Amino acid sequence: MKEFNLKKFFSKKENFALLKNIDGISSGSFSILDAAGALAAGDTPAAENPSFPIKIEGEEIGRVMGKRGAEGAAEVLSYSIRSWSIQRSLAEEILQKYKEYDLLYNINDLMSLCPKPAEIANFIISELLKLIRFEYASIIIFNEADKTFYILSSYGKNYEGAEYKKNIEKINSKVFKSGKGEIINKNIEKDWGGKKKIKIKSSGDAYSLIAVPLKTKGRDIGLINVCSFKDKTYYISSDFKILSTVASYAANSIEITRLYNIEKERADNLQQKNKELNAVKEIMSNENINMKQNLRQKFSPKKILGISWQVKNLLDKIDKIADISSNVLITGESGTGKELAAKAIHYSSARAERPFIAVNCSAIPEYIFESELFGIEKGVATGVDKRRGKALDADKGTLFLDEIGDMPLSGQAKVLRMIQDREVVPVGSSKPVPFDARIIAATNKDLKKEIAEGNFRKDLFYRLNVINLNMPSLRDRKEDIAVLADYFLKNNAVKLERRGIMLARNAVEALVNYEWPGNVRELENEIERAVALNISGKISLYDLSDNIKKYNSAENAPLEEGETINNIEDNEIILIKKVLEKSRWNKSATAKILGITREGLRKKMNRLGI
Repeated sequence: MKEFNLKKFFSKKENFALLKNIDGISSGSFSILDAAGALAAGDTPAAENPSFPIKIEGEEIGRVMGKRGAEGAAEVLSYSIRSWSIQRSLAEEILQKYKEYDLLYNINDLMSLCPKPAEIANFIISELLKLIRFEYASIIIFNEADKTFYILSSYGKNYEGAEYKKNIEKINSKVFKSGKGEIINKNIEKDWGGKKKIKIKSSGDAYSLIAVPLKTKGRDIGLINVCSFKDKTYYISSDFKILSTVASYAANSIEITRLYNIEKERADNLQQKNKELNAVKEIMSNENINMKQNLRQKFSPKKILGISWQVKNLLDKIDKIADISSNVLITGESGTGKELAAKAIHYSSARAERPFIAVNCSAIPEYIFESELFGIEKGVATGVDKRRGKALDADKGTLFLDEIGDMPLSGQAKVLRMIQDREVVPVGSSKPVPFDARIIAATNKDLKKEIAEGNFRKDLFYRLNVINLNMPSLRDRKEDIAVLADYFLKNNAVKLERRGIMLARNAVEALVNYEWPGNVRELENEIERAVALNISGKISLYDLSDNIKKYNSAENAPLEEGETINNIEDNEIILIKKVLEKSRWNKSATAKILGITREGLRKKMNRLGI
């Protein structure tokens, strides 16, 4: 129990009246001594007078000295002081409860008026000063987005001791992770007499701390802590209880205002977006019309370039079949432009404003082929949501089945059924869904040979091959090579910012002479590479890839007027120096342009003495 001060007690007027009440008990003078033996009230004590203890809860707080009646006076004082102490404790407890309830009421009241979490946090800390002693306090919130803590509000100057910082960070982390509060009285203990004292250590700072998690709906959103660096501060369970109660209210208030602000911001954003959407609705509608028109132009049959009779026949056939719904099978080698032809058919037809959905049959694993093409119902497997298949996505438009020759036999049977019935059954469903899409298929394989070998269904072949469109190889229409090369050159010159670049005569002749096993796609890639690597602005035979240069032997490759042939090393030196100058001697950039590694460039420069 805290040491009771008798002298201070009797200095108060209402308590001094007790002395008059015990005058009738004692027949003579008496003395009241405190626990240390000092005179607290009454006459100077006589050494020969007996003394009797004044006790509260079994603990002696002083003595009464006198002759007759001193013992009764001691009992009266013990009873009176005990009653006074009880009343005072009750009054202090009631006052403390009032302060707590007042704080909680004010928090709720503020929450309805203030939508800002930081202001609520500031108010909570300022009100806590009325209930708990501290020199520093903070309310810390955990940010779910980046998994870090940030201080929402704080009071006082944070202690700068290195050990303090390290320990408090550990305590905060422990409290947040465990969800349980902590009372820490570091280097402070109680002796048997109830007095506080500091443990003397060679290192470490004395402080007292309470940290309590902020919980709302079973979720920790942060923590609140108070801290004192004064020797006389020693936090006890009642302080912990107060802070825990406040933390509960604080967490709910901060979380509610946070959610309110999120929803308000979301509502404001939605309102703003609605205004913007309404403002651009007409523009988007116009852009949609323009986009469809652009697609028509982009994939117009006119984009199939060439002056050969094969291209003229192909364009004539596309024009004839565009507006009929018959299935089309496009055949031809890889790189001949089968998908371009399919898009030309679609965007020249009445279905041009509806979807063009391409499915690469060789790229879809067999075990998900059916769900990708026909769709799948929700709940067929754990975590699976309902999804429309490619066939239904192409409804009223065109379904392009690319590389149909690589489709597994199990998938061929299902595609045949889809084409015959013009309906699909999503995986996990028993209800067929009708669809209306034109079917265009493409393959680089000889399907009749595949049928003979048992790799392709004959009935599916005849279903698809209603109209056959064969794409000619590039080597069979050599007169188109120069036209295509010029087209790709102009496109890449713009894309790669190499305006003004041109093809030398020997380069054009070499391109025309080459066999092009990869057809138009290989030609396009060759031109893009040459444009990217060329520095002079004129692409000659020596700027083309090794395959073309080997195919066109040196004796058959004419030189341009004024053009001379250097040895390989001289050409390498000229090229590397030009690229180095262009990239301002940045070796990484130079290596990237040349298509080699930085280490490979370094070795070449050392070998060539650059």
